[in-house]
Amino acid sequence: MEDIFFFDANARVGFDNHRRGASAAELLADMDYYGIEKALVRSRCTGCSGAVIGNEQITKVISADNTGRLTGVWCVLPSQCDDMPEPDDFFAAMKKNNISAITFEPFEHRYVPCRLTMGKIFGAAIERKVPVLLNAFEGKWDELYRFMAEFPELTCIFSAGHKWGTDRNVRPLLENYPNCRVELAGYWIPEGIADLAKIYGADRLLYGSSFPKYNHGNGMFQLKHSTLSDQEIALIAGKNLENLLKGAEL
Repeated sequence: MEDIFFFDANARVGFDNHRRGASAAELLADMDYYGIEKALVRSRCTGCSGAVIGNEQITKVISADNTGRLTGVWCVLPSQCDDMPEPDDFFAAMKKNNISAITFEPFEHRYVPCRLTMGKIFGAAIERKVPVLLNAFEGKWDELYRFMAEFPELTCIFSAGHKWGTDRNVRPLLENYPNCRVELAGYWIPEGIADLAKIYGADRLLYGSSFPKYNHGNGMFQLKHSTLSDQEIALIAGKNLENLLKGAEL
């Protein structure tokens, strides 16, 4: 197998109130050790310190990264309390600061994730094909299903979640929402990746580490030793995410 370009779809930097987390330097060191070329990076402190502070932290991390290997993710909030700029200004600022995707923390930030609260920003994200990371719904399948029913056209990435098997929750989303991608951190199912790729296409799957919760080698080992072709492995490892981010119209 030739060298494969790996682009991590699920990494976080920074520290929460209990000083749990990792620095950007630690992330890059882990990437170096396992041979990961790039990473899509969220802030660890967004939940406890708020979206504005978390976004400022990620902006500093990206601006200080002289390797060009880290791509930022900003957190969004409902429009009603004027915490965020209008969508046009917000997406212009994303482009200026090398931010390529958005996420949100509705349960930490105490609001209901629905069209009433998030319709303005997610409507604009749909038009621009900006990827939305749905990590906040990890393990909350009922809430994720209700959310997707309100935003069926959203370009989004959700987590496969728990190692004990999530296929009965993952597969209906892939079947019914063509703009959904599933990120595979923690999806440790024997031949599960190959089966998902066979049914829904390798282009719907993304490599992710969930760093610093896991190291980069967990998912890499499973993907490299799957029964998929080299071309399919390369898509999941990094090309799918790269193409998804390039497709955004910021």
